[in-house]
Amino acid sequence: MTVTVDASRCIACGMCAYAAPEVFRIVGRTSTVIAQPEGKAPKVRDAANGCPVNAIRVS
Repeated sequence: MTVTVDASRCIACGMCAYAAPEVFRIVGRTSTVIAQPEGKAPKVRDAANGCPVNAIRVS
């Protein structure tokens, strides 16, 4: 699983960092992937699905 954040879309609402703090961190005005998740990582998919601007991609 690979997670990316489109910095041009991100509004730094913090929902992803709250849902999966081991993967996301807010740095400045964007969310940053600090570590790629291992396994299925349902919290990461929840973060991607909950992103209000669809800036998170999981592949």
